[in-house]
Amino acid sequence: MLDEAQIKSLLVRERYYRDTCQWEKLRACYHPDASKTRIEITWFQGDIDGFVEGSKGMATGGTGAVHTICPVEVHLHGEKALSESTGSISIRFQHDGTLFDCVSYTRFISRLELVGDEWRLLTLEAIYDRDLITPVIPQGTAEFHFPKGARDSYRCISWVLFQKGFSIKQDLPGIDDPTSCAQLMEASFKWLAK
Repeated sequence: MLDEAQIKSLLVRERYYRDTCQWEKLRACYHPDASKTRIEITWFQGDIDGFVEGSKGMATGGTGAVHTICPVEVHLHGEKALSESTGSISIRFQHDGTLFDCVSYTRFISRLELVGDEWRLLTLEAIYDRDLITPVIPQGTAEFHFPKGARDSYRCISWVLFQKGFSIKQDLPGIDDPTSCAQLMEASFKWLAK
């Protein structure tokens, strides 16, 4: 139970450090060897060092995100662990003179490894469930033109990030493509069992 509690605490702190621009603490949540790490989300695919730099640029450029994370399952196997969490990503933005919130509901999947006597993250991957855009003041409206073929599971957050200049990966796991979710989970559990 102690390992599980440490891992859940690490997962919550990692998202908090990202949201509050505590870059050194964010980096320390991950394995010290960046080559062992992998982040796979809408706007970034790469190692933790690149993710920290990209997150700094995102924050400096005015794209602030607030994350929630609720670690649900922690699977332990020796010095390795796999976590499954529910969560959300919220971004406030202005469009056509109106303030909106974009919220993406997500499942976060992470691989972890014991480094010395502390758990460290190796990966952060997401399964996108659904998202929405709502006006901050309910009577606010605007037209949104989503690209043809945009993925249902992360159409809104992709649009918001694209408007802010980010390239968006369109083949991430999402509930609109159940096979992609199954493949991610199968690969993760295979890794854990090794």
